[in-house]
Amino acid sequence: MGEIRTKDMGKVLLKEFFLIALIVGFSLAAFNFLRLELVGNPLAIALTVSLSLYATVVISKCTGGTLPLIAKKLNLDPAMMAAPLITTIVEAVSLIIYFSIASHLLAL
Repeated sequence: MGEIRTKDMGKVLLKEFFLIALIVGFSLAAFNFLRLELVGNPLAIALTVSLSLYATVVISKCTGGTLPLIAKKLNLDPAMMAAPLITTIVEAVSLIIYFSIASHLLAL
């Protein structure tokens, strides 16, 4: 719609990362950690799931904020980047993060 230009990528990333991703990610991870602890899960499992959730939120917000701008810079339709590509990237990276955290915390 022309409201954001490619030169605004730094501002978009800063807003998405610091104002939204960190707050939302921390809130979700903290409540999830408390819920897992109240149910009686081991600490390592609660930490693994909560840290993975936090990292997933941060990565998804940053990816969702920057990929359409990158597409616009490459003269592609920004809407093309919206759902399928962002979802695929975030899911793949989230799985890698989850298994990395799990292998370290759970000694797998």
